[in-house]
Amino acid sequence: MNYYIQYHNVENEGLLIANPPFSRTNLGIYTRLAHAKNADGRVFLIAGVGKPRRYFLWSAFQIEKVKAGSDGIFQVNGTGWQLAPPQELKGKSFDSFRSACANFVGFRQITDLPYTKILNELAEDHRPPGDSGEIAAFFKQMRTLVKNDSESLALIDHVLGSDEPTRALSIRQPHAEAIMRGVKKIEYRSGPTKIREKIFVYASLGRYSAADEADMMQEYGIDDMACDDLPRGVIIGTVELYDCDEGDWRLRKPVRAATLRKPKGRPQPVWFKPF
Repeated sequence: MNYYIQYHNVENEGLLIANPPFSRTNLGIYTRLAHAKNADGRVFLIAGVGKPRRYFLWSAFQIEKVKAGSDGIFQVNGTGWQLAPPQELKGKSFDSFRSACANFVGFRQITDLPYTKILNELAEDHRPPGDSGEIAAFFKQMRTLVKNDSESLALIDHVLGSDEPTRALSIRQPHAEAIMRGVKKIEYRSGPTKIREKIFVYASLGRYSAADEADMMQEYGIDDMACDDLPRGVIIGTVELYDCDEGDWRLRKPVRAATLRKPKGRPQPVWFKPF
């Protein structure tokens, strides 16, 4: 397989953070270098952040399509993943690699360079969803590196959800998954609630019969995964509980969690504090 790198200057081109983080799988790069039209293999994207510059292996994807634009710019696209989290590249071997790549000027093949093996191992070892502790540490680091970039700071805070909820609602699958997909907008309970805030959605361990769950999956239109593959016993995201009409609790703005987290607090049938 051939391997290539492309450099992304965060200061000039923005911070590459999806919402939820590391969720992008359709990836690509742009280059004016004509040899890109014959490229075939895997592309690594290296991002430079802060001053003095710090370098991170950000994403990897397999080339599936190369499109030439009328402006002379080639668009290279394919399926891959953003590392969860991106990994900092440093040390003597990296410095030698960067020098061999002319400080990352332009789209470049690196198949025969020794450091390519390290890049490939890092990419494979940090496929999403990743470790929640490592991800939290990464975002704290990013905040210090882009501290003078208000737009990047706002993006980080938005993705992290600086107003993280304090309470979680236990919901059985597949109802919890339907909420995350925006299909289920009302949670039916035995009575009203005064709570009006963003809450964690905890996919409980409780189960219905296999037949009932299959019927629910069909009703919700969830046909891209099996019910047995739905996460259970973890926090799967957040949603805003904004109103209720007796036992009809109205939900909006679901955000799927970048990392599934097991609660530290003991789950309860309705409300509990997970962390």
